[in-house]
Amino acid sequence: SPKLSMLGVHPEGHGSKASGQKLSVGFGPDCPNYAQIAVAASGGWAWGKRVGVTAADSGKDALKNIMVEAVRVVIEERRCAVLDCLIESI
Repeated sequence: SPKLSMLGVHPEGHGSKASGQKLSVGFGPDCPNYAQIAVAASGGWAWGKRVGVTAADSGKDALKNIMVEAVRVVIEERRCAVLDCLIESI
């Protein structure tokens, strides 16, 4: 994890006492949109989509359609695809 990497280099640094949320590595409904971070980091070259945020993109059918689109982007457009799936707590 990024926090463990940081602690390996700076075990007593400011970040050593910070929570995962403050370091932007947390999980949950308020976590960063990793798909769009990947798109931004690639200068817009990568394709990214976050699934499970609203009722419209939740469920088996929505996930299947978005996965089909992601595969199409990889095969036809030769770009990477990042799919960020939010699921209910188990």
